[in-house]
Amino acid sequence: MAVNPLDVVSYQSNAKDKAKKEDALGQDAFLKMLVAQLQNQDPLSPMEGSDFSAQLAQFSQLEQLISLNESMSNLAGSFSRNSEGDVMGYLGKKVTGNVDVMNVDQGSVSGGFYSLAQPADIMISVTDADGKSVKTLFEGQQTSGSHIISWDGTDNTGKAVEDGSYKYTVMANSGYGYAEVPSSVTGTVEGVTYNDGKPYLVVQGVLLDPGSLTSVIDKPENIGSGSVDSTLSYLGRTVSSNSPIVLVEDGLVSGKELTFNLDSQKDAEVKIYDAFDELVRTITLPADDTAGGDNAVQWDGLSDSGYMVSDGLYYYSVKTADGFAKTSASEEVTGIKYMNGTQYLVLNNTGRLVAISSITGINN
Repeated sequence: MAVNPLDVVSYQSNAKDKAKKEDALGQDAFLKMLVAQLQNQDPLSPMEGSDFSAQLAQFSQLEQLISLNESMSNLAGSFSRNSEGDVMGYLGKKVTGNVDVMNVDQGSVSGGFYSLAQPADIMISVTDADGKSVKTLFEGQQTSGSHIISWDGTDNTGKAVEDGSYKYTVMANSGYGYAEVPSSVTGTVEGVTYNDGKPYLVVQGVLLDPGSLTSVIDKPENIGSGSVDSTLSYLGRTVSSNSPIVLVEDGLVSGKELTFNLDSQKDAEVKIYDAFDELVRTITLPADDTAGGDNAVQWDGLSDSGYMVSDGLYYYSVKTADGFAKTSASEEVTGIKYMNGTQYLVLNNTGRLVAISSITGINN
């Protein structure tokens, strides 16, 4: 997939534009206007010298305003380029975001994405910017796990749609009727591309709107000489991670105290996701219930529907009006847990788990 480079900005100027700027209300123009006015004034009622001075001052003010306008335009352009640089800052980071848009560019469709916690019959509705139905896809019975939507960019009559962004809704029927499936994608940002002048992150071949992100995790930094050769070597050592995992086993929540750090007292929204990146619980905390520094909220293992969630691994993110809060954990490793063929480190006091790949630091 071609990625539009943001770090190459070309500036072009030509002799015509340069001459145009130099001639705009310059001294020659003032002189020509002054001579013309002297030649055409009424000899019986000549203009006072003060009037000439006032006109010249007005011309000078106009020239300054034009120059100020050009400076403001350059400043706006510089701000835009800096914003693009911020988008480039996501490259190489692991992100999770909600996806409900497919983009069509010259007939090529960026695939949508959805995940299923259990097998279900799938129906997908595609609508345009005005909310008008464009295409209905009947995917049939799908297995649990992640799936990419294959849409050929045609409407229900088989006609190719116009380039642009199209919203989709995934409906799943697992035996109890159709219900909407929240669609999200998790992965490393592989690139940045543009559609209709708006930047999108390329994650697993899917275009992800930066505004839809629910989680952003930096790539683990090299921990240098503190590296270990085997999982057992972590026992008894203190590790740090920005993405602690909550384990639900036999209906019990291990590590139900979800910690996060805020720089000041503010509203916070804690979102808990399952292993398929599906949102299972949202806990809203008003500013009065938070504090600057370390915070914690208890999760009882219940979903938003009020039912106990299934056994498995869960993670969470905390979002405020200023962005995502830090959810780092640093504890001594007291055990090793095997889940789905993967080894996880057990943190002492928190009861939470840490994936080895998410470790950001190790202390003896």
